Amino acid sequence: MNEEATARIRISAQLIAGLLLAGLGVLFTLDNLHIVHAREVLRYWPAVLLLVGTSQVLQARSLAGMIGGSIWLLIGAVLLGERLHLISNVFRYWPLLLVVIGGYVAWQSFNRGEVKPAEGAERISAVSILGGVDRRVTSSNFQGADLTAFMGGGKIDLRDAIAPVGGEAIIDVTAVMGGYEIKIPESWNAVVEIVPFMGGYEDKTHHPSDPSAPRLRVRGFVMMGGIEIRN
Repeated sequence: MNEEATARIRISAQLIAGLLLAGLGVLFTLDNLHIVHAREVLRYWPAVLLLVGTSQVLQARSLAGMIGGSIWLLIGAVLLGERLHLISNVFRYWPLLLVVIGGYVAWQSFNRGEVKPAEGAERISAVSILGGVDRRVTSSNFQGADLTAFMGGGKIDLRDAIAPVGGEAIIDVTAVMGGYEIKIPESWNAVVEIVPFMGGYEDKTHHPSDPSAPRLRVRGFVMMGGIEIRN
């Protein structure tokens, strides 16, 4: 993500937060003056989720961004619809969301295919559950990693590792209410294929112009967490 796009996102977030704070200030002032009843207005708070979702959709630069914004729009629309008595009892079916997410994660796992390390290559694994992992990898033929985080996270430092010659290293990550920070050499080219749900990822690496540069592919699923790739 370039600096211009990052600045635009930050400005948008600040704009939304500022408008919300100013709006609350006006609302409570009018309530103190007995002009309006704040409680009656606050019942429409799900409209804020519609605003957030619309902002994310308009600024989305990828399919994942569009999906994330659409999810916020859907949640906001359902909550607002219930408060306006346009729909009812929708959230009794919320466990079906877990079925959809679990099915997607399983489908993604089946479609990844088996990762076959080259001769002498090293593939690591790290699991963080209600805790943290801090690991420095110095492999001379790094093939990839399997990272899992549940209400935890960690740091994986690959700056002293060497990627396979003529190939790519693949990191498969699954993070739920957690995440990982992955550090890679500046000579590597990072390719991120993460699908976020109420979470996200950030690629802060410098992408080399050399087409033959070693490549690290980071793929997986993040729910209510985050992944950061940096040099």
